[in-house]
Amino acid sequence: MADAATRTGPARAHVARLKLASFRNYASLSLAFDGRPVVLTGPNGAGKTNLLEAISFLSPGRGLRRARLEEVARRPGDGTFAIAATVENASGAVDIGTGIAPGTGGPEARRTVRVN
Repeated sequence: MADAATRTGPARAHVARLKLASFRNYASLSLAFDGRPVVLTGPNGAGKTNLLEAISFLSPGRGLRRARLEEVARRPGDGTFAIAATVENASGAVDIGTGIAPGTGGPEARRTVRVN
């Protein structure tokens, strides 16, 4: 059994930048993070869980709340949304994003994912 000094874990990564457009209660939002822990505070309905859900959409699946795509676009609106982030680790930065492009909203909508 290896001791703690010789074990290596997964590379530590953090979201350095997060941008939202027409996502839930956010018409537009741009945040920058420096790798330190973040505590989200605010009254009920302020959008704390919506931020976490946006980040969860950057991985495969239906997100934190398992919502249908048409449910996460800001209302009123055209049924589109965008989430973009820069994720950094010791190897560098990766830009990732997801959303529904204009003209592709509605119940048959498909999510687009982009990496770099």
